[in-house]
Amino acid sequence: MNKLLEGIERGGEPPLEEILAVLSPVLPWLDRLEDTPQDPVWHAEGNVKIHTGRVLNEVYRLLEPPFLEPPFLKPYRRLALVLSAVLHDIGKTVTTRIRDDGRVISPRHPERGRTYAALKLLELGLPFTVWCDVLAVIGHHHEPLRLVRQDAPLARYARLARLCDLERVYLLEKADLQGRDALDTEENLEQLEYFRLCAEEYGLWKADPYAAWKEQIFAALEGESETLKNLTLEQGILDYEAGLIFTPEEALSRGYRFRGGFAELTVTVGPSGSGKSAWAREHAENAEIVSLDALREELTGDSEDQSQNGQVQQLARARLKAALREKRKVVWEATSTRFDLRAIPTRLGFDYGARVRYAVFAVPEKDLFVRNREREHPVPAQVLSKQLEGLEFPFLDEAHCSEFFGPYGEKLG
Repeated sequence: MNKLLEGIERGGEPPLEEILAVLSPVLPWLDRLEDTPQDPVWHAEGNVKIHTGRVLNEVYRLLEPPFLEPPFLKPYRRLALVLSAVLHDIGKTVTTRIRDDGRVISPRHPERGRTYAALKLLELGLPFTVWCDVLAVIGHHHEPLRLVRQDAPLARYARLARLCDLERVYLLEKADLQGRDALDTEENLEQLEYFRLCAEEYGLWKADPYAAWKEQIFAALEGESETLKNLTLEQGILDYEAGLIFTPEEALSRGYRFRGGFAELTVTVGPSGSGKSAWAREHAENAEIVSLDALREELTGDSEDQSQNGQVQQLARARLKAALREKRKVVWEATSTRFDLRAIPTRLGFDYGARVRYAVFAVPEKDLFVRNREREHPVPAQVLSKQLEGLEFPFLDEAHCSEFFGPYGEKLG
């Protein structure tokens, strides 16, 4: 890891320009911060770079006494929060536009920034926990105020606590609000404090939101397989967060159907060259592999031939449905880089009562092009570039569970 980043871990407070000098070669959108305008009503301080610098300084202030009481954030958590401050609005560089009435908006910039940073940040050699933290905070940093304004129920707070550490997203949002000039800053800060009070009252602050659910469900299913226990818990959590149930007892009741057996579906997620096929062959024990490339070769004689994609998808879904009906293990081996592409097998898995797992391949972008050239059947470089441009990095609540794998199929985390 870079010495400047190591210094931040140890308590260093380098200015924005020094951090950008390290990050910009890896994340070129950072060079556009200064050229990205902001709405003069909500961000009178100026462009995104000015705002980012002020947010970074606020984060440094919030990380020191008397604001942050002991025990302080662990060093790697500190690094993650600082990086989140620098990158939290990077998505604005491509989503910002001026409406007909002259107002400046940046729709869905947290999600866009999270996806952009996902594979590029891997080039910095960050610890896996730091990488996960940064992506979570970037992607969810507007959620605290949204929950308060919508008078959201406990389940919505629990969902956010499952997807993102509430203390760190609170700290970033506080710095974000204090790093801008707007008429509603004090009102928003009051709402943010209300968010913290709710999280503490709900027992979600610095706590596992579903620890009690897990303990109760696992105790009730003592003697059953770990997979059954996990599926009952995971489906229960999704049902609770969807407003369908309210207690772990209901999760156990609804999960009774799994005791008669269930399919296990793994959906691979990763661009070409990230190692999905090799991993599937090596790790998918006793599982049928539904490979879109293999089906293209079966139908056309060329795994890269896109001329029969409609028939390929139809055949792939038919084979997937057969495996799900028979409650077998099955791997959907495809890039699945866009939400709509992975939603096809994911929804089928849920419909058939399978346990749906994502196998997400976290490989640095620059390595993907090298690995692709070394493959027996490389895809054209422009095809790989298009996959990366259209990437929608998966969120943790899209499936029952997600596991992350490195360049050589090694499990991360």
